[in-house]
Amino acid sequence: MRKQHTRRDFICDISRTGFGMLGFGAFMQSCAEKGVSYSQNLANLYIKSIRKIIRIVNERELPKIKQAAGLAVQAKLQGHKLYAHIVGGMLDGVTDKKRPGNPDIFITEDIYRASRDDFVVTNDPGVVRGFSERLVKVVGLTTPSVHNIRTPPGALENMGAYRIEDVSDIVIYCHVPYTDGIVNVEGIDILLFPASGIIHTLIYYALVSEIVEELSGQGVYYTI
Repeated sequence: MRKQHTRRDFICDISRTGFGMLGFGAFMQSCAEKGVSYSQNLANLYIKSIRKIIRIVNERELPKIKQAAGLAVQAKLQGHKLYAHIVGGMLDGVTDKKRPGNPDIFITEDIYRASRDDFVVTNDPGVVRGFSERLVKVVGLTTPSVHNIRTPPGALENMGAYRIEDVSDIVIYCHVPYTDGIVNVEGIDILLFPASGIIHTLIYYALVSEIVEELSGQGVYYTI
């Protein structure tokens, strides 16, 4: 018979494998002891859930990614600057110019210097407040921890009511639930294993690749 583990045992195991804070958060959700079996094939469930989100992004957001790339290319060809400000949920080092394979397209510092007809992609609505009045083109990427029009009522109450749609010309939805976790585990009261890092990185580089393709067609090439 397969050994059954308590909720406490399961959380401790998660903590030892790199999900410490998430595991602790799940443990604090409930003190009830519930049996958890390791036969659920969680790695397979996680990969399937990620693939499902990727399919949705490809089907629903690719046209907006292409539209956003068009704005960026237009700005670049007219001599304007392209900025990126991605925080929270993104995998570490994704926007680092020294990252192998990363075309040097975006300025990732001094975003507040963006001016008329410059282009900005961000998942932080607070950082681009007032940019619309300055006629900066803003592309917003939704993130689970920030309100958007799809956030369920009552969720993220401590984050205020400010939304990414309020500051963006185009909004690209990541389709990651506000919980960020995407796997329902027996005996755990919240969804586990975050998806935002993978999906944000996917969308970011999908946008980058579309910009590179369109600019290369115009004879503009980037250092990699």
